[in-house]
Amino acid sequence: MRLVDADTLKRLKKVRLLYEKAFPRNEKKPFGMILRGRKKGNYEVFAVEGDDGGFLGLAITMRWGELVLLDYFAVAPECRGTGVGSQALRALQKRYREKKLLLEIESTVGVEDQRDLRNRRKAFYLRNGMQSMDFLVNLFGVEMELMTCGCTVTFEEYHAIFEHLLPFGMAAKIKPAGSRL
Repeated sequence: MRLVDADTLKRLKKVRLLYEKAFPRNEKKPFGMILRGRKKGNYEVFAVEGDDGGFLGLAITMRWGELVLLDYFAVAPECRGTGVGSQALRALQKRYREKKLLLEIESTVGVEDQRDLRNRRKAFYLRNGMQSMDFLVNLFGVEMELMTCGCTVTFEEYHAIFEHLLPFGMAAKIKPAGSRL
């Protein structure tokens, strides 16, 4: 398994197809916005590939200063439960070991809807070295938990990514949502 820059049309098509299927509409950025950010050097778009070159998943990161937000991460449905996700996450952790790697997951606090799926997702990240921060964020109307890899991040640090990388005014829609405690 390896992370490969989605720098060919073939790879980019596979990444985009999984991106469109794997994430809810209200949680997706326009794909063109991601590609424009990549041209500016603020986003990285990876295909997760097997040793044979087969497509296994995707990872899209946003980078600002010492912060790296794993903005989108998905494993192809036919590869789930095979260890590909853990291997890819370890590769990302290694790639960004000198940075503060963080990600968001839908909140597991006080929810009934999709509780099992959310708890399984959180358990996956915890098993793979991520830790929960002690605050929640309201990300465009969706309550999210913030997780990091071997570091702590304040809401202000997290928010700075969006202030610098999203179009004007969008960062104002991202607010603290309270404590997990």
